[in-house]
Amino acid sequence: MTALSGTPLLHHKIDVCFGHLDADGSGQVDREDLLTLGSRLLAKFDEPATSPKGTALMDGMTRFWDALAEAADVDADGRLTAEEYRAGMTGAFVASAGGFDASLRPLVQAVCTLLDTDEDGEVDEREFQAWQQVFGTAPEHRAAAFKHLDTDGSGKLSVDELLAAMRQYYISPDAAARGNWLYGPVA
Repeated sequence: MTALSGTPLLHHKIDVCFGHLDADGSGQVDREDLLTLGSRLLAKFDEPATSPKGTALMDGMTRFWDALAEAADVDADGRLTAEEYRAGMTGAFVASAGGFDASLRPLVQAVCTLLDTDEDGEVDEREFQAWQQVFGTAPEHRAAAFKHLDTDGSGKLSVDELLAAMRQYYISPDAAARGNWLYGPVA
């Protein structure tokens, strides 16, 4: 494990993500959890699974799961404990050069495209908060998260701005990175 991948901040952020992905609350994450989360997102945005946005999202969820399971499912039981998830995220997406871009970025991009309901290249606060609701971000943190991520104060997040924030959240050890606010305060 590199110094970058072993920071307590990154571990905390990864643990928060684990909680978002554990759709059934079992304390483990499996492929079905990711597909359930994807289905919830599609339902929240009234997007059919067979539309281009729906297909991209669900394909992204599947590719992400496949890469994560390959990196982390050490006992090959088709489920990840919180410890396996942390090790997998750290090894496959943080410490691995290009890991984020190869496996996680397509999912992140599909989520951003889904959130951009009017396809203007921006995500407004209503769209952002709807996504945050599905991911289980506390209601009192959603508006603050949006404001921290809106780096230019425009009242909207460009898809590029949101992609940058998501990248920071998932792989940056910088405690001051704006992307740390993706799901509310990290502390």
